[in-house]
Amino acid sequence: MCDKSSLLSFIARRHTVGREDVATDALSYILSHSNSARRAISDFISDGGGPLEIAKTDTRGADALGAIPDLECFDGNGDLVARIESKFWAPLTHHQPVTYWEGLPCDRPAVLLFLAPAYRVESSGLWEELVNRLKGSGHHLGPEERSEGLVTSPAKGGRRLMLTNWDLLLSRLAERAKDECDHQASFEIAELQGLADDTTSAKNPKHGETLKKIIADAVNRAEQSGWANTDGLTVGQGLEHYGRYLRLAGASAWLGIDYKAVKQIPEKPVWLAFYKDPNAAVTQETVRSRLGDLAEPVFVWGNDCPCVPVPLPDGADTDATCKAIVAELERIAKLIDPEGPTYRECS
Repeated sequence: MCDKSSLLSFIARRHTVGREDVATDALSYILSHSNSARRAISDFISDGGGPLEIAKTDTRGADALGAIPDLECFDGNGDLVARIESKFWAPLTHHQPVTYWEGLPCDRPAVLLFLAPAYRVESSGLWEELVNRLKGSGHHLGPEERSEGLVTSPAKGGRRLMLTNWDLLLSRLAERAKDECDHQASFEIAELQGLADDTTSAKNPKHGETLKKIIADAVNRAEQSGWANTDGLTVGQGLEHYGRYLRLAGASAWLGIDYKAVKQIPEKPVWLAFYKDPNAAVTQETVRSRLGDLAEPVFVWGNDCPCVPVPLPDGADTDATCKAIVAELERIAKLIDPEGPTYRECS
């Protein structure tokens, strides 16, 4: 296993905003300078009819349709054979995948490959979104094929959609570099593996600082919808919890991470807790009666505080995770105040 504190990862954390761009540039550099890496990725994207030759790569050049692919691969004749899109936890862009797919040749073998964390590949959510977007634009794919860490589906004319995880692709590159004694490529691939591992862990919507930012964003969105209010309220955090105070449908609440709960029930990292507040328009007892069996005690708040776990979608990107939290807040708010969304200040 590679060291997650690689030099490339260290530099990316300190001096860049878009780690996807750094990872894409690093992969392009490796492919541009290493014959073994190009042969490995040629084999990886082949469909059994022989490898797709890759002689040159280019990063983020705008095409005639206005799309800016992350990485393009060309054969010895200068013909486009593959586009590679780097994803970690960000949502798909407007152009992904339809515009990039339409920019591929449709009369010979060509591949649109997405790289993502293993979790997003295994959960199927990202793959389904890619396929549905293509279908919605009139592009129909053949039967999908799945193997460990890889999903692929062909289309008429030779185009194929592929989704794989960073670890699988970089492992294939590393194995070929080792077999061919390409020591420089081995070092560079290890650096990129460190960056990919670090970014996958650090930016996971269900963990760490990323989840804190998602919670803050979800509260802001709920406030914009009219269901919540945060006037005069602050962030509530300590050694055992982190969250945002808010008034949801007139009831005083806290949305956040309960670290004690995470240790015992890791599948439920985010909770909505309703606390006693004499100034609230809706009392804690009213909340308890209207939520019924939805409410349950959770460690940091004690048995007297009605709490509701907020489910997070598996394998979702940061935006989809935020939207899921907002949707759950609104669902709970409607139970508390069926006449909403109107925030009622206490007189």
